[in-house]
Amino acid sequence: CQSLVTGGCLCDTAFSSNRVFKKMPSSVEEVLSKLTIGAYDTSAFEGAYPVTNTINGVTAYFTTSMNTFDTETVFEVTDDHGRLRRFLNRKDRVVIAGASEYSFRNAPSFMSVLNTEADARDAYYETEAALDHYFHHQNTAPFMAYRLIQKFTTSNPKPRYVKAVATAFREGSYQGIGSGEYGDLGATIAAVLLDPEARSVNLEADPFNGNLREPILRLMALMRGMELQRSEGQAVVKLNDLDTRIGQMAHSFPTVFGFILPEYMPDGRPGDASLVGPETMIMDMPKVVSLLNGMFSLVKYGLCRCRGGLGSDWTNCNEGDYSRAAAYLSYSRPYDGKKSLEDQADEVVSELSTILTSGRLGSENKRIIKDAYIEKLNNTETTDAAGAAMRVAQQLMLTTPEFATTNIVKKTGSLRKKPDPPQASGASYRAIVYVLFGGGCDSYNMLVPHTCGANQTDMYTDEYAVVRDVIALAKEDLLMLNGPIENQVCETFGVHPELGSVQELFNQGDLLFFANTGVLTKPTDKENYWRDTVAQLFAHNFMQRAAQRIDPLKAEDGTGVLGRMRDALARKGLNVGAFSIDINAISLVGEATPLTISKKGIIQFNDAATSKGMDSTISLLNGETKVDSGVFAEFYSDVVMKSLSQNQQLYEALRGLDTTTKFPNSHLGKQLGMVAKVIKSRNKRKADADLFFVSTGGWDSHSQMLNNHKNLFANVDASFKAFASEMKKIKAWDSVTLIQTSDFARTLTPNGNGGSDHAWGGHYIMMGGSVKGRQIVGSYPASIKEGSPLNIGRGRILPTTPWEAMFLTLAEWVGVVDEAEFDYICPNRGNFPDSSFFVAADLLEIST
Repeated sequence: CQSLVTGGCLCDTAFSSNRVFKKMPSSVEEVLSKLTIGAYDTSAFEGAYPVTNTINGVTAYFTTSMNTFDTETVFEVTDDHGRLRRFLNRKDRVVIAGASEYSFRNAPSFMSVLNTEADARDAYYETEAALDHYFHHQNTAPFMAYRLIQKFTTSNPKPRYVKAVATAFREGSYQGIGSGEYGDLGATIAAVLLDPEARSVNLEADPFNGNLREPILRLMALMRGMELQRSEGQAVVKLNDLDTRIGQMAHSFPTVFGFILPEYMPDGRPGDASLVGPETMIMDMPKVVSLLNGMFSLVKYGLCRCRGGLGSDWTNCNEGDYSRAAAYLSYSRPYDGKKSLEDQADEVVSELSTILTSGRLGSENKRIIKDAYIEKLNNTETTDAAGAAMRVAQQLMLTTPEFATTNIVKKTGSLRKKPDPPQASGASYRAIVYVLFGGGCDSYNMLVPHTCGANQTDMYTDEYAVVRDVIALAKEDLLMLNGPIENQVCETFGVHPELGSVQELFNQGDLLFFANTGVLTKPTDKENYWRDTVAQLFAHNFMQRAAQRIDPLKAEDGTGVLGRMRDALARKGLNVGAFSIDINAISLVGEATPLTISKKGIIQFNDAATSKGMDSTISLLNGETKVDSGVFAEFYSDVVMKSLSQNQQLYEALRGLDTTTKFPNSHLGKQLGMVAKVIKSRNKRKADADLFFVSTGGWDSHSQMLNNHKNLFANVDASFKAFASEMKKIKAWDSVTLIQTSDFARTLTPNGNGGSDHAWGGHYIMMGGSVKGRQIVGSYPASIKEGSPLNIGRGRILPTTPWEAMFLTLAEWVGVVDEAEFDYICPNRGNFPDSSFFVAADLLEIST
């Protein structure tokens, strides 16, 4: 083989073609397992296949009358999915000359870039073949079954249930329903809904059965059940900004993974039972409050923007007046006085229970809502007292766990204990802001080698520019970092031309870079990384979780590094806040529940209540439950009550606060602006420390990376600049450290679309007033060429600094001192020698 300058090798190859079967195969399965090259219908070649033979469901077509098995023999079978399959009796291999142990099946077909008619045809056929392969893959049926069951009936189906639905998908039939064809969704959904596990009354009482209803489904249930009507002149019913406000909107998926992850395991009683609860992933304080406010507004004012409404336009915001609303709930039950108030209330609440909770509403909650209905009916001095009482009953019904989940609720009769008010310990305030670049930031174009000393390799010219090729940044465009940089492969580095503020912060001594950092289970090399590394490399969801958990061996499974840091500080008696902006984050999960807030700020819950004492009534409806009550109902009530309490506390703490610095009007800018406001409220909240999680997406640059990076890095730079400026103005800069990570870096080698693909080790930022900047710590790779010690292929660089090194440094800075607590925060640190970590005082100003 000839070594190429651009990396890799050019080798001579040999091609061999051999027959597979010398006699009739024993079964259809043997044909399908051993033959891979398709064949045309033999009838298209008149006289070419004069002899056939059929045994055990396998038909062979021979080119000679001698029944000779050769490479032109065609086998025809029908697979389990009813597809007629034809294969040549042939196996093709491409072998590397002089190294026969390296070979691959079926020579690849390269398509011309000129896109001829034949190429377009072949591309279509290849795509169809790929889709056909995925559709008929053996894992497709159970995959579809599990996902559909989770959506329709229960989050944690039993294996028998999954098998029954998967069988209906494969066979296309369930109890006489379906066409009998593979993949029939009618049969599949029939199995989902009609299986005994979906309909059993006994299983309904199982506390581990059922699920939490998705926010958009709760909203749809309200609109359908309460008979939404368009107002005259309204062509469509338009719901405004649901994806950000309640976490879901049709056709507005935030990522390719959808709104929720099917394997998401919440904390609380479901997590204690090792149950997944996908819908719990988007149940946080801002979304809980926004959904309840939105549904309350719809009940009171119709579809509009009043009091957190989900419509697009304002009305006069008078309760019960729907004259200017885009739509309204037309369901009503007038009261003419002919029956007793008790009978009227019983009839109304029973019907609401049937419509909105499928009759699950428990007797105690039914009584609570009846009492509220009667009180409103008795104390309303208007002509529409029954309408006002109905609106109270509807709103209260919407807060119940029976409406939000498919569980049976068994209550103890006691209220939930309110959290104790926070108390400060008097320790110096510290805050860590964790910023995740979701999608995999190409950090080799964030931090670039520039000038190397006389005895150093010219990393820019000889390696970076060559390997990066069309996605390399021009040397003259780089923004220079003040040097010389010690202990690195080059003495001068530059940053992306859009990172002017990052350059300035570095040169001022308030920012440093971690070089070649990423998830590691233990030190490894390119020959052994695949066996030494537990993490599922190169996959967004797994690598993002790894960067937030910092626990590859799952010693503290279900928790995140910041959550464990919070636990350690809390055990010292500190009052520590944990805030995720706009999304639930595993990084903040520990013994205490983190708080998720909206980047838009805190909207007060139910600030124009239909009836006095509604908050107290909602507390009664969501009181403590017994141990055999549904776990998802318990989770819902617990989160709702905590969310409403936290909402009020934060509303009071943040009321009237604003930033003096103008933040960018971007997702990241708004998030960091909200972080700044929360930090500004630290004294009101009596906080000793705060931990924040912020994320910004768009970094999955498989194409047009240079253009994408201009916008992405410009936004990062402006947002980081505004954040640093605001922290200095409120005199918190020395008390705040921002750490930035990503799923992974990207391949150094471009992919042909002007982009790069998923890789591993990358470079990351830490900044703040306590940061000892103007340095790059860790080790920038001495070589990034193909074949170099850290390049595991296609420019995927093996990291040499583990995530643990970054976060142990932060843990010491924020106040952790006990060795046992360091082991708790980073359970995997014992797998690394001390040389893998940093001396915290070399990177940050450490208080004694």
